[in-house]
Amino acid sequence: MKNFKPGILLGLAFLLLFAFSLPAYGGDDTPRLSTEELQAMLGSSDLVLLDVRTAKDLKKSDKKIVGAVRVDPKDVKSWAGNYGKDQRIILYCA
Repeated sequence: MKNFKPGILLGLAFLLLFAFSLPAYGGDDTPRLSTEELQAMLGSSDLVLLDVRTAKDLKKSDKKIVGAVRVDPKDVKSWAGNYGKDQRIILYCA
């Protein structure tokens, strides 16, 4: 993991925890993108789209956003260092 910085791992871990906990508490302030907003970003060189659905949910679905990379939301350490601060990282689980 070249250029790995511990702060990135902590930031991504916090983002995941934040994203997964808010909906359970009525997270009306959860940042969301419309289909149109995301579609406008697709193809951007700095965009990283991560599919963080559970293996069970992924297996039930036949849909995936083109270009998305599946990562295990329970194993942030294994993939967090692969992305740089200059990249726009979007996580999706639905």
